[in-house]
Amino acid sequence: LSDITFRTVYLHGTVRDAKGRKMSKSLGNGIDPIEIAKKFGADAARMALVVGNTPGTDTRISEDKIKGYKHFANKLWNIARFILMNVENSQSPDRPPEAITEDDKKILADIETLMKSMTKNLDTLYMHEAGQEIYQFAWHNFADIYIEKTKAQLQNPEQKENTSKILIYCLVNILKLLHPFMPFVTEEIYSKLPFKDKKLLLVEKWPG
Repeated sequence: LSDITFRTVYLHGTVRDAKGRKMSKSLGNGIDPIEIAKKFGADAARMALVVGNTPGTDTRISEDKIKGYKHFANKLWNIARFILMNVENSQSPDRPPEAITEDDKKILADIETLMKSMTKNLDTLYMHEAGQEIYQFAWHNFADIYIEKTKAQLQNPEQKENTSKILIYCLVNILKLLHPFMPFVTEEIYSKLPFKDKKLLLVEKWPG
C-alpha cells in the first residue's frame, strides 16, 4: 500500500487502578466504561483519562477521580446558569470586549494566554497539559475569581453591559476550548446560548 494510514501515532501508557495494579478479570478491578458513563457521564470519564496522563507513562484511574470531573461538569452548568440569568439577548462575540475594570483586564489577558497555550499544547500533543489548563481557568480564574467580582459590577449601570459582554465572551471560549475534552456537556450548554447566528459547537472556529 502506498497510502500512509496514520502520520501521527500517540502512545499512552497502561491505565491502572487506584492502587497502581494492572486491570484484569482475575483481579476484578476493571472499570466498565458503560457503567461509568451512566453513573458519572462520559465527559467526566474522558477528562479523568486525559488530565494527569503524560504521554507514554502509566496512569491511575478511580471512581473518585472520575467523580471529581462530574463535579466540574456541574460547575460548568452553574457558570452558564449564572451568566444566562444576567445577560440579555446577545450576539456571538467575534472579538474581545472592552476592559473597564482591572478585573476585566486580568480575565481578558488570562483567557488570551490560555488560548495560545492550549493551542500550542494540543499541536504538540501535550493533551494532559491542555486539559489541566482549561480546568484550572474555568474553575479558578473565571468562576472563583472573576464571576465573584462581577456580582458587584453587574449592579453598576455604567459597567453592567460591558461586564455582560465579557462574561459571555469568556463562556463561549471556555466551551470551545473544553469541547475536545468534554464534548457532550459543552455542546448542550452552547445550545442554550441566545445567539441567532449559532452553529453546532463542533464546527465553530477554534479560538485564538
